[in-house]
Amino acid sequence: MSLASTQRILLVEDEPGLREVLTLALEGAGFRCEAAAGIEEGQRALRETTFDGVLSDLKLKDGSGIELLTWMKEQGLETPVVIMTAYATTETTVQALNQGAVDFITKPFKHEELIGTLKGLLAAAEPAAPPPQDLGELVGVGPVMRKINALIGKVSRADTTVLLTGESGTGKEVVARLIHRYSDRAKGPFVAVNCGALPEALLESELFGFEKGAFTGAGAMKRGLFEEAGGGILFLDEIGEMPLSLQVKLLRVLQERRLRRLGATEERPVDVRVIAATNRDLRARAESGAFREDLFYRLNILQIELPPLRERPEDLPVLAEHFLRRSCLKLGKAPMQLHADTMAQLLAYRFPGNVRELENLMERCVALNAGGPITKDLLPEGFGQVPSEGAGRSAPLTIPPEGFDLEAWINALKGHFLRRALEEVGGVKTKAGKRLGMSFRAYRYWLAELGGLEALPQDFPWPADFPAPVEEEGSGTEGPKDA
Repeated sequence: MSLASTQRILLVEDEPGLREVLTLALEGAGFRCEAAAGIEEGQRALRETTFDGVLSDLKLKDGSGIELLTWMKEQGLETPVVIMTAYATTETTVQALNQGAVDFITKPFKHEELIGTLKGLLAAAEPAAPPPQDLGELVGVGPVMRKINALIGKVSRADTTVLLTGESGTGKEVVARLIHRYSDRAKGPFVAVNCGALPEALLESELFGFEKGAFTGAGAMKRGLFEEAGGGILFLDEIGEMPLSLQVKLLRVLQERRLRRLGATEERPVDVRVIAATNRDLRARAESGAFREDLFYRLNILQIELPPLRERPEDLPVLAEHFLRRSCLKLGKAPMQLHADTMAQLLAYRFPGNVRELENLMERCVALNAGGPITKDLLPEGFGQVPSEGAGRSAPLTIPPEGFDLEAWINALKGHFLRRALEEVGGVKTKAGKRLGMSFRAYRYWLAELGGLEALPQDFPWPADFPAPVEEEGSGTEGPKDA
Protein backbone atom coordinates (compact mmCIF):
# COMPACT_ATOMS: atom_id res chain seq x y z
CA MET A 1 0.00 0.00 0.00
CA SER A 2 1.43 3.38 -0.98
CA LEU A 3 1.97 6.21 1.49
CA ALA A 4 -0.62 8.40 -0.27
CA SER A 5 -3.37 5.77 0.04
CA THR A 6 -3.13 5.95 3.84
CA GLN A 7 -3.39 9.76 3.99
CA ARG A 8 -6.56 11.80 4.24
CA ILE A 9 -6.75 15.26 2.64
CA LEU A 10 -9.31 17.99 3.36
CA LEU A 11 -9.96 20.06 0.21
CA VAL A 12 -11.51 23.50 0.85
CA GLU A 13 -12.67 25.02 -2.46
CA ASP A 14 -15.86 27.02 -3.15
CA GLU A 15 -15.96 26.54 -6.95
CA PRO A 16 -17.93 23.30 -7.57
CA GLY A 17 -16.27 22.46 -10.88
CA LEU A 18 -12.71 22.91 -9.59
CA ARG A 19 -13.62 21.12 -6.36
CA GLU A 20 -14.78 18.07 -8.32
CA VAL A 21 -11.75 18.05 -10.61
CA LEU A 22 -9.29 18.34 -7.71
CA THR A 23 -11.11 15.63 -5.74
CA LEU A 24 -10.78 13.25 -8.69
CA ALA A 25 -7.10 14.15 -9.14
CA LEU A 26 -6.30 13.58 -5.46
CA GLU A 27 -8.18 10.31 -5.28
CA GLY A 28 -6.57 9.22 -8.54
CA ALA A 29 -3.18 9.78 -6.88
CA GLY A 30 -4.18 7.52 -3.99
CA PHE A 31 -5.20 10.11 -1.39
CA ARG A 32 -8.48 9.84 0.53
CA CYS A 33 -10.11 13.21 -0.12
CA GLU A 34 -12.96 14.95 1.68
CA ALA A 35 -14.21 18.17 0.09
CA ALA A 36 -15.62 21.28 1.79
CA ALA A 37 -17.28 24.24 0.04
CA GLY A 38 -16.01 26.91 2.43
CA ILE A 39 -14.56 27.79 5.83
CA GLU A 40 -17.58 26.72 7.86
CA GLU A 41 -17.72 23.27 6.25
CA GLY A 42 -13.94 22.98 6.57
CA GLN A 43 -14.03 23.78 10.29
CA ARG A 44 -16.82 21.22 10.82
CA ALA A 45 -14.78 18.56 9.03
CA LEU A 46 -11.66 19.35 11.06
CA ARG A 47 -13.64 19.03 14.29
CA GLU A 48 -15.00 15.63 13.30
CA THR A 49 -12.08 14.00 11.48
CA THR A 50 -8.31 13.86 11.72
CA PHE A 51 -6.62 14.83 8.45
CA ASP A 52 -3.04 14.43 7.33
CA GLY A 53 -3.15 17.61 5.25
CA VAL A 54 -5.37 20.49 4.18
CA LEU A 55 -5.51 21.98 0.68
CA SER A 56 -7.38 25.31 0.72
CA ASP A 57 -8.06 28.12 -1.71
CA LEU A 58 -6.95 31.55 -0.51
CA LYS A 59 -10.13 33.38 -1.54
CA LEU A 60 -13.38 31.72 -0.47
CA LYS A 61 -16.95 33.03 -0.58
CA ASP A 62 -17.25 32.98 3.22
CA GLY A 63 -13.75 34.22 4.06
CA SER A 64 -10.17 33.33 3.22
CA GLY A 65 -7.78 30.46 3.63
CA ILE A 66 -5.78 32.61 6.07
CA GLU A 67 -8.85 32.82 8.32
CA LEU A 68 -9.01 29.02 8.29
CA LEU A 69 -5.31 28.89 9.17
CA THR A 70 -5.87 31.31 12.07
CA TRP A 71 -8.75 29.20 13.37
CA MET A 72 -6.67 26.03 13.14
CA LYS A 73 -3.88 27.74 15.04
CA GLU A 74 -6.32 28.77 17.79
CA GLN A 75 -7.57 25.17 18.00
CA GLY A 76 -4.02 23.84 18.32
CA LEU A 77 -4.22 21.92 15.03
CA GLU A 78 -0.81 21.42 13.45
CA THR A 79 -2.06 19.77 10.27
CA PRO A 80 0.08 20.83 7.26
CA VAL A 81 -1.80 23.32 5.07
CA VAL A 82 -1.11 24.16 1.42
CA ILE A 83 -2.73 27.34 0.07
CA MET A 84 -3.86 27.61 -3.56
CA THR A 85 -4.22 31.09 -5.05
CA ALA A 86 -4.27 33.07 -8.23
CA TYR A 87 -3.58 36.23 -6.20
CA ALA A 88 -0.20 35.43 -4.66
CA THR A 89 1.57 38.41 -3.11
CA THR A 90 4.52 38.58 -0.75
CA GLU A 91 2.25 39.98 1.96
CA THR A 92 -0.28 37.15 1.74
CA THR A 93 2.48 34.56 1.44
CA VAL A 94 4.28 35.76 4.57
CA GLN A 95 0.96 36.16 6.41
CA ALA A 96 -0.06 32.61 5.55
CA LEU A 97 3.37 31.21 6.43
CA ASN A 98 3.30 33.01 9.78
CA GLN A 99 -0.11 31.47 10.48
CA GLY A 100 1.20 27.98 9.81
CA ALA A 101 0.91 27.30 6.08
CA VAL A 102 3.66 25.02 4.81
CA ASP A 103 3.48 25.95 1.11
CA PHE A 104 1.82 28.11 -1.55
CA ILE A 105 0.87 26.88 -4.99
CA THR A 106 -0.08 29.44 -7.61
CA LYS A 107 -2.94 28.96 -10.10
CA PRO A 108 -2.95 27.80 -12.80
CA PHE A 109 -1.00 24.68 -11.88
CA LYS A 110 -0.63 21.18 -13.26
CA HIS A 111 -2.16 18.37 -11.24
CA GLU A 112 1.20 16.60 -11.25
CA GLU A 113 2.75 19.65 -9.59
CA LEU A 114 0.08 19.70 -6.89
CA ILE A 115 0.33 15.97 -6.21
CA GLY A 116 4.12 16.17 -6.02
CA THR A 117 3.93 19.06 -3.57
CA LEU A 118 1.48 17.25 -1.30
CA LYS A 119 3.40 13.97 -1.34
CA GLY A 120 6.67 15.68 -0.54
CA LEU A 121 5.26 17.79 2.31
CA LEU A 122 3.22 14.99 3.88
CA ALA A 123 6.12 12.56 3.69
CA ALA A 124 8.24 15.12 5.53
CA ALA A 125 5.49 15.52 8.12
CA GLU A 126 5.22 11.81 8.98
CA PRO A 127 5.35 11.21 12.78
CA ALA A 128 8.28 8.82 12.32
CA ALA A 129 10.44 11.75 11.28
CA PRO A 130 11.52 13.63 14.44
CA PRO A 131 11.32 17.42 14.33
CA PRO A 132 14.64 19.14 13.69
CA GLN A 133 16.24 20.13 16.97
CA ASP A 134 19.11 22.08 15.55
CA LEU A 135 19.03 23.80 12.19
CA GLY A 136 22.56 25.09 12.20
CA GLU A 137 22.65 27.14 15.38
CA LEU A 138 18.89 27.83 15.61
CA VAL A 139 17.99 25.36 18.33
CA GLY A 140 14.42 24.52 19.28
CA VAL A 141 11.83 21.74 19.36
CA GLY A 142 8.62 23.71 19.99
CA PRO A 143 6.01 24.64 17.38
CA VAL A 144 7.13 28.29 17.23
CA MET A 145 10.69 27.44 16.27
CA ARG A 146 9.58 24.71 13.86
CA LYS A 147 7.51 27.29 11.99
CA ILE A 148 10.40 29.75 12.01
CA ASN A 149 12.68 27.05 10.59
CA ALA A 150 10.15 26.41 7.82
CA LEU A 151 9.84 30.14 7.16
CA ILE A 152 13.62 30.49 6.93
CA GLY A 153 13.60 27.82 4.25
CA LYS A 154 10.99 29.75 2.27
CA VAL A 155 12.66 33.13 2.73
CA SER A 156 16.08 31.75 1.78
CA ARG A 157 14.87 30.93 -1.72
CA ALA A 158 13.29 34.36 -2.31
CA ASP A 159 16.09 36.69 -3.33
CA THR A 160 14.71 39.85 -1.76
CA THR A 161 15.11 42.04 1.32
CA VAL A 162 14.38 40.54 4.74
CA LEU A 163 13.61 42.30 8.04
CA LEU A 164 14.36 40.39 11.26
CA THR A 165 12.70 41.70 14.42
CA GLY A 166 12.81 40.69 18.05
CA GLU A 167 14.41 41.54 21.37
CA SER A 168 18.17 41.64 21.80
CA GLY A 169 19.70 38.21 22.14
CA THR A 170 16.97 36.27 20.32
CA GLY A 171 19.26 35.12 17.50
CA LYS A 172 18.65 37.52 14.62
CA GLU A 173 22.17 37.21 13.23
CA VAL A 174 21.93 33.42 13.51
CA VAL A 175 18.81 33.54 11.32
CA ALA A 176 20.52 35.89 8.86
CA ARG A 177 23.41 33.44 8.50
CA LEU A 178 21.00 30.53 8.01
CA ILE A 179 19.22 32.43 5.23
CA HIS A 180 22.61 32.96 3.61
CA ARG A 181 23.53 29.29 4.04
CA TYR A 182 20.39 28.01 2.31
CA SER A 183 20.08 30.72 -0.34
CA ASP A 184 21.39 30.79 -3.90
CA ARG A 185 24.00 33.25 -2.59
CA ALA A 186 25.59 30.72 -0.23
CA LYS A 187 28.84 30.78 -2.21
CA GLY A 188 29.01 34.56 -1.91
CA PRO A 189 30.21 36.46 1.18
CA PHE A 190 28.21 37.21 4.31
CA VAL A 191 29.14 40.67 5.56
CA ALA A 192 27.75 42.05 8.83
CA VAL A 193 27.80 45.58 10.22
CA ASN A 194 26.23 47.07 13.35
CA CYS A 195 24.61 50.34 12.31
CA GLY A 196 24.46 51.57 15.90
CA ALA A 197 28.12 50.97 16.71
CA LEU A 198 29.70 53.45 14.27
CA PRO A 199 29.47 57.25 14.06
CA GLU A 200 27.59 58.59 11.02
CA ALA A 201 30.62 59.66 8.97
CA LEU A 202 32.44 56.36 9.51
CA LEU A 203 29.31 54.29 8.83
CA GLU A 204 28.79 56.09 5.51
CA SER A 205 32.32 55.42 4.30
CA GLU A 206 32.16 51.82 5.55
CA LEU A 207 28.92 51.10 3.68
CA PHE A 208 29.50 52.96 0.43
CA GLY A 209 33.30 53.23 0.21
CA PHE A 210 35.28 56.24 -1.00
CA GLU A 211 37.66 57.41 -3.70
CA LYS A 212 41.19 58.58 -3.08
CA GLY A 213 41.16 62.18 -1.85
CA ALA A 214 37.43 62.17 -1.04
CA PHE A 215 38.22 63.63 2.39
CA THR A 216 41.18 64.32 4.63
CA GLY A 217 42.98 61.04 5.28
CA ALA A 218 41.53 59.22 2.26
CA GLY A 219 44.94 58.29 0.85
CA ALA A 220 43.63 55.41 -1.26
CA MET A 221 40.41 54.13 -2.76
CA LYS A 222 38.37 51.85 -0.50
CA ARG A 223 35.49 49.58 -1.48
CA GLY A 224 32.47 49.77 0.80
CA LEU A 225 30.68 46.87 2.44
CA PHE A 226 28.00 46.87 -0.27
CA GLU A 227 30.71 46.06 -2.79
CA GLU A 228 32.50 43.67 -0.44
CA ALA A 229 29.25 41.70 -0.11
CA GLY A 230 28.82 41.49 -3.89
CA GLY A 231 27.17 38.22 -4.90
CA GLY A 232 26.29 37.54 -1.25
CA ILE A 233 24.43 39.07 1.67
CA LEU A 234 24.92 42.30 3.61
CA PHE A 235 23.53 42.07 7.16
CA LEU A 236 22.60 45.47 8.60
CA ASP A 237 22.17 44.91 12.33
CA GLU A 238 20.39 47.54 14.47
CA ILE A 239 19.03 49.22 11.35
CA GLY A 240 16.79 51.37 13.55
CA GLU A 241 19.86 53.28 14.74
CA MET A 242 20.93 54.36 11.25
CA PRO A 243 20.97 58.19 10.86
CA LEU A 244 18.25 59.63 8.66
CA SER A 245 20.75 61.07 6.17
CA LEU A 246 22.15 57.60 5.48
CA GLN A 247 18.68 56.10 5.27
CA VAL A 248 18.14 58.15 2.10
CA LYS A 249 21.25 56.68 0.48
CA LEU A 250 20.37 53.16 1.61
CA LEU A 251 16.89 53.47 0.11
CA ARG A 252 18.35 54.52 -3.24
CA VAL A 253 20.76 51.56 -3.29
CA LEU A 254 17.92 49.14 -2.51
CA GLN A 255 15.73 50.60 -5.24
CA GLU A 256 18.30 51.21 -7.98
CA ARG A 257 20.87 48.52 -7.17
CA ARG A 258 23.54 51.13 -7.77
CA LEU A 259 25.73 53.21 -5.45
CA ARG A 260 28.18 56.08 -5.58
CA ARG A 261 31.33 56.01 -3.47
CA LEU A 262 32.18 59.13 -1.50
CA GLY A 263 34.03 61.49 -3.81
CA ALA A 264 33.01 59.59 -6.96
CA THR A 265 31.25 61.14 -9.96
CA GLU A 266 29.68 57.97 -11.32
CA GLU A 267 27.47 55.27 -9.89
CA ARG A 268 28.37 51.61 -10.06
CA PRO A 269 26.06 48.54 -9.98
CA VAL A 270 25.91 46.31 -6.90
CA ASP A 271 24.60 42.77 -6.67
CA VAL A 272 23.80 42.18 -3.01
CA ARG A 273 20.89 40.95 -0.92
CA VAL A 274 20.18 42.96 2.23
CA ILE A 275 18.98 41.50 5.52
CA ALA A 276 18.20 44.08 8.20
CA ALA A 277 17.59 43.48 11.89
CA THR A 278 16.25 45.56 14.75
CA ASN A 279 14.98 45.28 18.30
CA ARG A 280 13.03 48.52 17.88
CA ASP A 281 9.47 49.11 16.68
CA LEU A 282 10.35 50.46 13.22
CA ARG A 283 6.72 51.13 12.33
CA ALA A 284 6.32 53.35 15.39
CA ARG A 285 9.63 55.08 14.66
CA ALA A 286 8.49 55.68 11.07
CA GLU A 287 5.21 57.18 12.33
CA SER A 288 7.13 59.49 14.66
CA GLY A 289 9.58 60.58 11.94
CA ALA A 290 12.62 58.91 13.53
CA PHE A 291 12.84 56.44 10.64
CA ARG A 292 11.99 56.94 6.98
CA GLU A 293 8.60 55.44 6.20
CA ASP A 294 9.52 54.60 2.61
CA LEU A 295 12.63 52.75 3.78
CA PHE A 296 10.60 50.83 6.36
CA TYR A 297 8.24 49.53 3.68
CA ARG A 298 11.19 48.72 1.40
CA LEU A 299 12.82 46.65 4.15
CA ASN A 300 9.63 45.03 5.39
CA ILE A 301 9.01 42.83 2.34
CA LEU A 302 9.71 39.57 4.15
CA GLN A 303 9.68 39.72 7.95
CA ILE A 304 10.62 37.13 10.52
CA GLU A 305 9.88 37.94 14.16
CA LEU A 306 11.91 35.99 16.70
CA PRO A 307 10.14 35.34 20.01
CA PRO A 308 11.84 35.98 23.35
CA LEU A 309 13.08 32.92 25.22
CA ARG A 310 10.43 33.36 27.94
CA GLU A 311 7.72 32.69 25.32
CA ARG A 312 9.15 29.31 24.33
CA PRO A 313 10.03 27.52 27.60
CA GLU A 314 9.84 24.13 25.87
CA ASP A 315 13.07 25.03 24.06
CA LEU A 316 15.04 26.07 27.15
CA PRO A 317 16.23 22.56 28.23
CA VAL A 318 17.34 21.77 24.67
CA LEU A 319 19.15 25.11 24.38
CA ALA A 320 20.82 24.70 27.78
CA GLU A 321 22.13 21.24 26.87
CA HIS A 322 23.30 22.52 23.47
CA PHE A 323 25.28 25.36 25.06
CA LEU A 324 26.68 23.05 27.73
CA ARG A 325 28.03 20.68 25.07
CA ARG A 326 29.55 23.54 23.12
CA SER A 327 31.11 25.15 26.22
CA CYS A 328 32.61 21.83 27.33
CA LEU A 329 34.23 21.39 23.92
CA LYS A 330 35.44 25.00 23.91
CA LEU A 331 36.97 24.77 27.40
CA GLY A 332 38.26 21.21 27.02
CA LYS A 333 36.13 19.73 29.81
CA ALA A 334 34.28 16.45 30.17
CA PRO A 335 30.56 16.47 29.30
CA MET A 336 28.31 17.91 32.02
CA GLN A 337 24.62 17.88 32.84
CA LEU A 338 22.34 20.23 34.74
CA HIS A 339 21.03 19.12 38.13
CA ALA A 340 17.22 18.95 38.21
CA ASP A 341 17.06 21.80 40.75
CA THR A 342 19.23 23.95 38.51
CA MET A 343 17.00 23.29 35.52
CA ALA A 344 13.93 24.18 37.60
CA GLN A 345 15.53 27.50 38.52
CA LEU A 346 16.37 28.22 34.88
CA LEU A 347 12.78 27.50 33.85
CA ALA A 348 11.48 29.93 36.48
CA TYR A 349 13.73 32.76 35.23
CA ARG A 350 12.54 35.26 32.60
CA PHE A 351 15.91 35.68 30.80
CA PRO A 352 15.71 39.35 29.77
CA GLY A 353 18.88 38.78 27.73
CA ASN A 354 17.23 35.85 25.94
CA VAL A 355 19.26 33.10 24.25
CA ARG A 356 22.50 35.08 24.44
CA GLU A 357 22.15 35.37 28.24
CA LEU A 358 21.51 31.62 28.55
CA GLU A 359 24.57 30.86 26.38
CA ASN A 360 26.83 33.05 28.54
CA LEU A 361 25.36 31.55 31.71
CA MET A 362 26.09 27.99 30.57
CA GLU A 363 29.68 28.89 29.70
CA ARG A 364 30.11 30.40 33.17
CA CYS A 365 28.78 27.23 34.81
CA VAL A 366 31.10 25.01 32.78
CA ALA A 367 34.08 27.23 33.55
CA LEU A 368 33.42 27.13 37.33
CA ASN A 369 32.40 23.48 37.61
CA ALA A 370 35.13 21.14 38.79
CA GLY A 371 33.13 18.08 37.75
CA GLY A 372 29.81 16.31 38.13
CA PRO A 373 26.36 17.83 37.57
CA ILE A 374 25.94 21.60 37.50
CA THR A 375 24.26 22.60 40.75
CA LYS A 376 22.51 25.82 41.75
CA ASP A 377 25.54 27.13 43.65
CA LEU A 378 27.30 27.67 40.29
CA LEU A 379 24.66 30.19 39.21
CA PRO A 380 25.39 33.88 39.90
CA GLU A 381 24.55 35.09 43.39
CA GLY A 382 20.93 36.20 43.54
CA PHE A 383 20.12 34.58 40.19
CA GLY A 384 16.39 34.45 39.57
CA GLN A 385 15.49 36.54 42.59
CA VAL A 386 13.15 39.45 41.89
CA PRO A 387 14.65 42.56 43.48
CA SER A 388 12.34 44.37 45.88
CA GLU A 389 11.77 47.68 44.18
CA GLY A 390 12.19 50.57 46.52
CA ALA A 391 14.37 48.51 48.87
CA GLY A 392 14.71 50.04 52.29
CA ARG A 393 11.16 51.35 52.51
CA SER A 394 9.42 49.77 55.48
CA ALA A 395 5.83 49.96 54.20
CA PRO A 396 5.97 50.51 50.43
CA LEU A 397 2.29 50.81 49.64
CA THR A 398 0.91 52.56 52.71
CA ILE A 399 -0.19 56.18 52.78
CA PRO A 400 2.69 58.37 53.99
CA PRO A 401 2.00 60.26 57.24
CA GLU A 402 2.10 63.58 55.41
CA GLY A 403 -0.29 62.27 52.74
CA PHE A 404 0.38 62.11 48.99
CA ASP A 405 -1.01 63.17 45.60
CA LEU A 406 -3.05 60.09 44.62
CA GLU A 407 -3.91 61.31 41.10
CA ALA A 408 -0.28 62.10 40.23
CA TRP A 409 0.85 58.75 41.64
CA ILE A 410 -1.76 56.80 39.63
CA ASN A 411 -0.64 58.54 36.42
CA ALA A 412 2.99 57.71 37.21
CA LEU A 413 2.01 54.11 37.97
CA LYS A 414 0.25 53.87 34.60
CA GLY A 415 3.30 55.28 32.87
CA HIS A 416 5.68 52.92 34.64
CA PHE A 417 3.77 49.83 33.48
CA LEU A 418 3.31 51.22 29.96
CA ARG A 419 7.10 51.54 29.73
CA ARG A 420 7.82 48.18 31.37
CA ALA A 421 5.43 46.31 29.08
CA LEU A 422 6.97 47.97 26.02
CA GLU A 423 10.50 47.07 27.12
CA GLU A 424 9.54 43.45 27.86
CA VAL A 425 8.17 42.88 24.34
CA GLY A 426 10.98 44.58 22.45
CA GLY A 427 9.23 47.88 21.72
CA VAL A 428 6.16 46.50 19.89
CA LYS A 429 3.18 48.58 21.05
CA THR A 430 0.57 46.03 19.93
CA LYS A 431 2.18 43.37 22.13
CA ALA A 432 2.65 45.82 25.00
CA GLY A 433 -1.06 46.66 24.90
CA LYS A 434 -1.97 42.98 24.85
CA ARG A 435 0.29 42.39 27.85
CA LEU A 436 -1.67 45.06 29.74
CA GLY A 437 -5.07 43.84 28.58
CA MET A 438 -5.78 46.73 26.22
CA SER A 439 -5.93 47.39 22.50
CA PHE A 440 -3.16 49.01 20.48
CA ARG A 441 -5.27 52.17 20.13
CA ALA A 442 -5.87 52.35 23.90
CA TYR A 443 -2.17 51.84 24.59
CA ARG A 444 -1.22 54.56 22.10
CA TYR A 445 -3.82 56.94 23.61
CA TRP A 446 -2.51 56.47 27.15
CA LEU A 447 1.07 56.87 25.94
CA ALA A 448 0.25 60.18 24.26
CA GLU A 449 -1.83 61.35 27.23
CA LEU A 450 1.11 60.80 29.60
CA GLY A 451 3.54 62.74 27.41
CA GLY A 452 5.17 60.01 25.32
CA LEU A 453 7.72 57.34 26.10
CA GLU A 454 10.43 59.71 27.31
CA ALA A 455 8.11 61.09 30.00
CA LEU A 456 7.32 57.68 31.51
CA PRO A 457 9.09 56.78 34.78
CA GLN A 458 11.68 54.02 34.56
CA ASP A 459 11.61 53.19 38.28
CA PHE A 460 8.57 52.10 40.25
CA PRO A 461 6.74 55.18 41.61
CA TRP A 462 6.22 55.16 45.37
CA PRO A 463 3.53 57.20 47.14
CA ALA A 464 6.10 59.05 49.26
CA ASP A 465 7.57 60.49 46.05
CA PHE A 466 4.31 62.35 45.36
CA PRO A 467 3.68 64.78 48.23
CA ALA A 468 0.17 66.14 48.58
CA PRO A 469 -0.28 69.57 46.94
CA VAL A 470 -0.25 72.45 49.40
CA GLU A 471 -3.53 74.30 49.46
CA GLU A 472 -3.44 78.05 49.87
CA GLU A 473 -5.54 79.48 52.70
CA GLY A 474 -9.01 80.47 51.55
CA SER A 475 -8.51 78.84 48.16
CA GLY A 476 -11.46 76.52 48.54
CA THR A 477 -14.72 76.12 50.33
CA GLU A 478 -15.40 73.47 52.88
CA GLY A 479 -17.92 70.83 52.00
CA PRO A 480 -20.55 69.56 54.38
CA LYS A 481 -19.13 67.96 57.52
CA ASP A 482 -20.17 64.56 58.79
CA ALA A 483 -22.15 64.67 61.97
